[in-house]
Amino acid sequence: MQLPVSRFRYSPKKAPISAQYITVRENYIARDAHMHHLNELLLIPCHAKASLFNNGNRMQIQTPALILHRAGSYHYIDTEDVGPEGYSCYCIHFAEQHIKQIPEALLHSDLLFSDDCLVLELTPEQSAELIRYAELLSLEETCTEKNLFLLLILLNEAHSLLKTAKVTRQNSSNSYVFDVVQYLVAHYNESLTTQQIANVFHVSISKINNDFHHITGQTLSRFCNNLRLTRAGEFLITHPHLSIAEIAERCGFSSESYFIQSFQKSNGLTPNAYRKKIKKEEEQ
Repeated sequence: MQLPVSRFRYSPKKAPISAQYITVRENYIARDAHMHHLNELLLIPCHAKASLFNNGNRMQIQTPALILHRAGSYHYIDTEDVGPEGYSCYCIHFAEQHIKQIPEALLHSDLLFSDDCLVLELTPEQSAELIRYAELLSLEETCTEKNLFLLLILLNEAHSLLKTAKVTRQNSSNSYVFDVVQYLVAHYNESLTTQQIANVFHVSISKINNDFHHITGQTLSRFCNNLRLTRAGEFLITHPHLSIAEIAERCGFSSESYFIQSFQKSNGLTPNAYRKKIKKEEEQ
């Protein structure tokens, strides 16, 4: 499967509840698919056809829509035929353990969080009702009782809409891939073989290769290399005293020359040129 991404982005978001309003005056084309530790609630009020991807599964939907991606799912969305108002959405992230303080009778986790992806296609009237709470939530900068309350209202509205909206659910039998990603993130600077990784998760090499590629569209080796490149890019900026050779070693590259070659191929600049470019931009 060919994904419209340049690299896999592992996003370890940490805020218990966060929200933002995104607007683009054209069709929205995902620059990269991503995975993170938080549930993601996406409210798309604009009218468009959309191609939704989650854990190796793709579906066509019509917006307005409310989409819930479970923590650990690998996802993105592309749109087409967006009207003159362009693409817009409210993107809300929240940690499930944080909202576990809410009684199950109000949370409805058995219906809302039992799938990798839950899609509710909405009428304009249903969308407008949800926007009122999403707008208030997107204005909250810190995790307070207020934004927890607003999130609870949104989740309760979603539960009520299960009875009237067009509902689509997606699931993958390969959910352990999220655990594989977390393991790779923790051991990105080690020289791990596919056999060693497969042994950790008690599966065969062929199974872990097939499952990982199905979910992410990438091989294990490519993901590991991209992860090392991402970490190296961070080191280049946050550790200006480190030499290129030291960064290559810290990030698990077999040699300085291989690191330079890989980094330039991925970013279009050598590590030194990249470091100078970022420094110049920060000084301006």
